Amino acid sequence: MIAFAWNNKLFAVSLAVIVLLVAAGILAPWLQPYDPFQPDYGSKLQKPSLQHVFGTDYLGRDIYSRVLLGIKHSVFPAFIVLMLVVLISLILGTLSGYYGGRLDMLLMSITDLFVAVPNILLTIVIIGFLGFGMENVYLAIMLSWWARYVRIIRGLVHDVKKEPYMLASRVSGSFGLPHMARHILPNMMPQVLTLSILDVSRVILTLSGLSFLGIGAQPPSPEWGVMLLDGKSYLQIAPWMGFFPGLMVFMTACAFQISGEKLRSRYKLK
Repeated sequence: MIAFAWNNKLFAVSLAVIVLLVAAGILAPWLQPYDPFQPDYGSKLQKPSLQHVFGTDYLGRDIYSRVLLGIKHSVFPAFIVLMLVVLISLILGTLSGYYGGRLDMLLMSITDLFVAVPNILLTIVIIGFLGFGMENVYLAIMLSWWARYVRIIRGLVHDVKKEPYMLASRVSGSFGLPHMARHILPNMMPQVLTLSILDVSRVILTLSGLSFLGIGAQPPSPEWGVMLLDGKSYLQIAPWMGFFPGLMVFMTACAFQISGEKLRSRYKLK
């Protein structure tokens, strides 16, 4: 991976951005110059300056401090949601691809129902049934994304099963869960992790988009989509309110997308 990053400068830059972003999110409580929730009515709608690097919002809150804390609310949940999606899909997709038969037919029939509907539309419909709240938003994203991963992992299992070493392992008496854990999972994890890295940007955009529509995070949360929604009303008199959260969404999504695309080209994924 180090050699790959050294020979691919764009990948190295995007990876550095991701590392800095995660570090800033973890260290946000110590990097924030102001309380991101405390209003300061004497500093309302101040332009970016040395005192307030990103300016202030309509309540006088420091936008830089809120953007930093927003990493915890905008990026880290995407990691957790995708980790759970990958974990569930690995179990279902591997079992479906390995054993086949009625289990495979049942799972593929169910996944067809979920894959047939666009992710964002299905997410909004599920939120409509479950109600507002970030827990329901995360659950809705998981329910709308798992089916695609199950189908991909099932296909990867079928590809791995065709390899000569798989036949040799079966001849040697390796079957069942130990066989899957030792021979199948390690050989498809690079592809699965690459796909999940590609999808981090999509989940971040989904979370921010839902918050911008008013059905995700709610004020006074410093989630970037909420900050974009707040900035929409002050676009003409205080454009910095929406510019900096939007810039963070753009840069973060680009960093994960570029990293994922470079890794996908390395592993020759479709």
